[in-house]
Amino acid sequence: MPLIADLLTRLPTTKEVRMSSNGHALWICWQEDLDPVIPQTLQNYGGMFIVADRNQSLWFFFSIDVFLALARLAVWAKFNEIDANIELFPAKLLLGVKREVNLELDTLLTHQEILPNQGLELWIHPKAREIDHNIPGITFTKKMAKQGMTNTQWADLVADVRMPYSSSQGWYALLRPLGNPLDRQFQEGWPEMFKALENLLQKNKLKFLLQDNFVMASVDNLRLLRTWLREMLAYCTTIKTENPAHYWPCVSVVIDRKGLNFNHELRTKVGLQWDNLMSDFPYMSYRNAYLLGEGFSIQDIRFSGNQTSMDSWCNVALDEEGFSSHSVPVIMAGHLITGQGNGCFYCGMRSHGSHECPSLTMPPSTGDVWWELAGQNLETINESFRTIEHVLTEKGLEGFQDLLASAGPVSLLLRAIFEINNATQLRMIPRYWLARGRDYDKILDDNSLQRDDSPAWDYLETLSKTSLENLSLFEKEIHTAITRNPRDPRLRTLLGFVGVNKNDPLRASTSFKEGGALTPAPLQQAWNEFLQARLAEVQGRYPEAVDQYAQILRVIPLWRDLEYRQLVCKVKMGFAEQALDKLTKLIQDDPNYFNRCLIDPELERGQLLILTHIHPLWVEAEKAAEEEKSTIVRLADELEHWFKEKHPMTTRMRQDMAELQHLSGIKNYVAFLAVTQKRPLLEKNITENIQKKVEELQERFKHYLSALQSIRDEASWFPFPKVLREFSREFNECAGIINWAFASNFKEVGTFQRALESTSQVNTLLRDLKKRLKFLRMVRDATLFLLTLSKSFFWLELGGLVLCFLGIPTIILYGDKISLGWLKQMLGSQQWEVQKVLVGIVSVLALGVAALRTTVVFEKRRDKLIEDARNQRESLQKIRLERIKRQRILEAEALIKGKKKDEENKRRLQSGKWDNT
Repeated sequence: MPLIADLLTRLPTTKEVRMSSNGHALWICWQEDLDPVIPQTLQNYGGMFIVADRNQSLWFFFSIDVFLALARLAVWAKFNEIDANIELFPAKLLLGVKREVNLELDTLLTHQEILPNQGLELWIHPKAREIDHNIPGITFTKKMAKQGMTNTQWADLVADVRMPYSSSQGWYALLRPLGNPLDRQFQEGWPEMFKALENLLQKNKLKFLLQDNFVMASVDNLRLLRTWLREMLAYCTTIKTENPAHYWPCVSVVIDRKGLNFNHELRTKVGLQWDNLMSDFPYMSYRNAYLLGEGFSIQDIRFSGNQTSMDSWCNVALDEEGFSSHSVPVIMAGHLITGQGNGCFYCGMRSHGSHECPSLTMPPSTGDVWWELAGQNLETINESFRTIEHVLTEKGLEGFQDLLASAGPVSLLLRAIFEINNATQLRMIPRYWLARGRDYDKILDDNSLQRDDSPAWDYLETLSKTSLENLSLFEKEIHTAITRNPRDPRLRTLLGFVGVNKNDPLRASTSFKEGGALTPAPLQQAWNEFLQARLAEVQGRYPEAVDQYAQILRVIPLWRDLEYRQLVCKVKMGFAEQALDKLTKLIQDDPNYFNRCLIDPELERGQLLILTHIHPLWVEAEKAAEEEKSTIVRLADELEHWFKEKHPMTTRMRQDMAELQHLSGIKNYVAFLAVTQKRPLLEKNITENIQKKVEELQERFKHYLSALQSIRDEASWFPFPKVLREFSREFNECAGIINWAFASNFKEVGTFQRALESTSQVNTLLRDLKKRLKFLRMVRDATLFLLTLSKSFFWLELGGLVLCFLGIPTIILYGDKISLGWLKQMLGSQQWEVQKVLVGIVSVLALGVAALRTTVVFEKRRDKLIEDARNQRESLQKIRLERIKRQRILEAEALIKGKKKDEENKRRLQSGKWDNT
């Protein structure tokens, strides 16, 4: 059984109602399939489909045409079979900020349920009949409510079959070509475009008028309106790509008839500022746009803080063109783009004059605002626009100062909007007066230059504080200063800004021109010409401004704002499509221009076209940034696993990683690009530092190995092995860790961390081994010294004793023969006493000579022993390595032979000759 509550639960929740409209709701219930005549009739009479669920649906009507639609269905049901139960009751249509649709009903009506019967049954709520305007041919009779319906005075609708029940809806479609009718391109492009439009009008049998290049057509019903808009939009889309020479941009508007007469004066009664409308996308009220139904998308023009009604203007496009889902979703604050004239000289907004622009009291630009804006989500920017609109609605122009003085994203957004035209604002004048050369990129770095004693500096500070009433007196003071300083160009430039504030463009242009003529620096000359071009732009002389911007760009090619200003002028003229390709190139050169396009109030006339054109750039950048997220997570894990210790190098990498992770969560084009550009650099930095850390760790273990080998060599010649038990244990433990390290791959994070943790243990072991080595070295050296000393003493003593024991007897026996008789007589009978004395002398001399010799040769002997031990170890190691190498070669050869034998056996098996060996 259909339950209306089931339908209402399918509607989105509207947290903030942007606009609403009272009207009538139709609740339609059926059993099997709904007759297509019912939705077609409702749509033809201005019905707006809301929601459907199985065998029930809800529709909404803005006008009393709902009674005409029901009367037409009642007449049709008398001659044709229609199975549906329809309730008509009052309702309120609610549209949220994101255009979500909801219905507000009486609480009693939300609990109804109906079991549909055969045939067409109508129930009209009594409150709905109260606003009936006595439509001819329609009467109401009392009707009992069915079970499940609200208990009220329902009525049936009775229709006279003789009445036509024609819809009261009707529209006028107006088209106006852009450009100057006297221009040659206009005279070539517009006639071709008009021929195509004329064919479409004649094809759909629409009455139309042509007056002063205005095309005005009368559309009698909704079906014709849908057909006309679809065919016109489809033709414009096709012709722009297939044959651009036959296309000419036109502004189109669809208005309700509302008693307007279809004549040549219709274009003057619309009350629109045609020069501010965008081409290619028809303007109409929200009410009419929602009536178009499926196949069309609706685009908001701006966000308004005032209570927006269903009669407010919006743009429509074909859904297949993708404008509903393929444009960057930014809604500009209405107070930033509404107003009279061509806009403020300083900021471009039409809501105030140049003499009261908020930029007059703003501090100088630091150049960081665009990077700060890149850190804002797109939704945050939209919320900031809504806040700006609400504040300006309540406080007017004073709201600017309150918003700029606050902190947060709203203040940032507003500062970025004023930053777009900072080259023409008083706060930036010192930067240009102090600029030198032709390099515009260094304009923010020239503040180090000292100011001279020109009176222009004092007048500049006074100008921003001077009211409109006192400008004439202030102008006289500048004229007096000019007579005293006739060659000072800055006074002439200031006089031009006075003309701007007094709304005297002719005087301002002349003063800027005179200031530029007296300026010697190329950049300052270009800046004065830029001011003249900007003045032409705000006066609506766009072709002149474009030519002047182009001329300056040839002199200062790095000044990208000149290219941007040309594109803005094209958009203001209505020829936004001609600027799209150049805009893409400008964004590629400097991504911050993407955000400029989103927030620039002066791009209102081409906003939808621009947002649609740059949407692929957004999607591509967002996709690339989304793909980087997994890599960023991996890099963050690597950073934490590889670099656990705190170090200045790792601290900087962690800061970069934190910034990259923050950027990856921001929905902003510049942030997307920053993620894709910074991630490879950070990954390269991390990889290089990992490699550096690995190499440092490898070098550290090489140092450990060298130190351990030195300890082993020192301890290799030790005469008391049992004393080395504790020393050997620590030595083997340290050697085991070092051998594991050299056999491991440090490029694996687990191995790297294990090796890094083991370094402290190796350091401790080496320190203990070195301490033990001191004792061992003392014992070893002492033992070696004693052995060397003993050996030397032994041989010296032995030689001395031999000489003593052989010499004295020889002298006694053969002294006379060898002329040593005198020595024989001296020895006399005390030869044994002399022998004893000589033995003592020889022992002392042998000990002294042995000690001296041992002292001289000890270090050489010790080093030789250590070197011999090292050579022996290396020889054994080489033999072991050669043995391992030969073993591996034999294993490889055996493996190759085994593979060859397997292949041979496989081949023989296939041929039937199996080798059993």
